[in-house]
Amino acid sequence: MPPSPQIRSPEKQTKGARTAARILDAAETVFAERGFESASLREIARRAKIQQPGLYNHFASKRDLYAAVLDRALAPMAAAMTEHMRESRPQNALAALPAIMTDLLFEHPKMAALFQQALQGEASPGQDLMRDWLDHLLTRGVATARRASPERTNRIDLAIQVVAMFNLTTGYFLSQRAFDILRVGDLADPKNVARQKRLLGRVSRAIARG
Repeated sequence: MPPSPQIRSPEKQTKGARTAARILDAAETVFAERGFESASLREIARRAKIQQPGLYNHFASKRDLYAAVLDRALAPMAAAMTEHMRESRPQNALAALPAIMTDLLFEHPKMAALFQQALQGEASPGQDLMRDWLDHLLTRGVATARRASPERTNRIDLAIQVVAMFNLTTGYFLSQRAFDILRVGDLADPKNVARQKRLLGRVSRAIARG
């Protein structure tokens, strides 16, 4: 996987870096709404408030732009998982990971929709990029779960544990309509986020105990 890009505060970024970040923000939204194949560079440029030819000053193609969107959001997740695999108390690390992933996803909440597109949709151009990331993240998640529960050697059990936590963590970001129906406010409300992270911690610890 390519390295995570260095993030600078907006006031310290060059004009080109600010434009590239604006393009990535717009692209993340359009890809989440329409999928890779149906997303148009024209629409991305419009939302980024630049002329379409200006996109090519930063990204060579739609595929390159999609790859950059994924790397920006998912490289920090992979790095967090790697860091937690080094923890001396792996069970505590495993219980903490869902809350950390939640915080990272809040920086790029459209990733939840992109995950679902790759998991549920048919293979299409560009989806291989997300599926490579999913393979990387989920495989690393299973390795983390195995380290936290070394007595469990059944890979299927570990995989189901990881998939369950993945769905609980990412599914939250697709649930605003459910929040509206239940009249419980905005899923981005800090109090609701804190409740979600507490729930994830309890579920993760319960799963780890078996």
